[in-house]
Amino acid sequence: MKIGITELDLSVGFVQAVQKSVEEQIANSGAELITCDSKGDAARALDCAKQFKVQGADGLITFQADTNAAPRICAAGPDVPVMAVDITQDPCQTAFVGAANEYAGELIGYNVGKYFFEKENCDYDAFVSLESEAVGEVNELRMGGIRKGFESVCGKVHDLRQVDTGAGGQTDVAQKQMTDTLTALPGAKKVIVVGINEDVIIGALAAARTQGREDDLYLGVQNLNPDNCVIYDAPHWLGSVAYFPEHYGELLVPYLIKAIKGEQIPSELLVPHEFVTADTVTDFYPDYSC
Repeated sequence: MKIGITELDLSVGFVQAVQKSVEEQIANSGAELITCDSKGDAARALDCAKQFKVQGADGLITFQADTNAAPRICAAGPDVPVMAVDITQDPCQTAFVGAANEYAGELIGYNVGKYFFEKENCDYDAFVSLESEAVGEVNELRMGGIRKGFESVCGKVHDLRQVDTGAGGQTDVAQKQMTDTLTALPGAKKVIVVGINEDVIIGALAAARTQGREDDLYLGVQNLNPDNCVIYDAPHWLGSVAYFPEHYGELLVPYLIKAIKGEQIPSELLVPHEFVTADTVTDFYPDYSC
């Protein structure tokens, strides 16, 4: 049995953890794994699908960020079961595996709101939402969930700046966009920054660092990766939602094998989420060393 995996971008820690988890499960299953790194590019993901068709893959795991490109990628690949990772891959996906996006967003928003309610009487200067329009519904649910959770504590978000950071949320794009955003907020000392993933927060911090304004950012972060110390050492890291990518393979591989064998599987397989702070991170990652 051959299983192909299109990875989002193997230079990213979260994606590396997904890949490792899949490799571990494949080794236990006896199947053969064919890999292809799209490097965050839809054209490369299309080439991956073509490659898997030529190689005779029996099932696919697809982790790519451009929902508009999904129909072309589906058509180019083999007619086999497809597990979509975190981003929908219509019309060919058999099952979606990943985040309960709105809930994950609400966890961030509620806890950031709680902090500002308790510490600042809900007073802040701006609310910057670093988003990725290319991922479609995922962006709407996750980032909308953040605002919904925040508003449940502090009322309607004001001075909202929604910033597109490219397909999948890219560090370099976020850094450029955040540089422009901070320049347009010269007197702001309490800037809430939330992002669709950790990569965009790393970009935001880099932008703030060049302007000497790291103290001005209050961070609510998605996709906790315990190795990203640049985030956890920031002056105002309020917390992160963990997605536990190191366990994704436990859902992806066994259920894909069932689908390949013709068994019915759920159309959604959602991972658990936890809101993690500096006080609780070692409960989930005992080796955390930031």
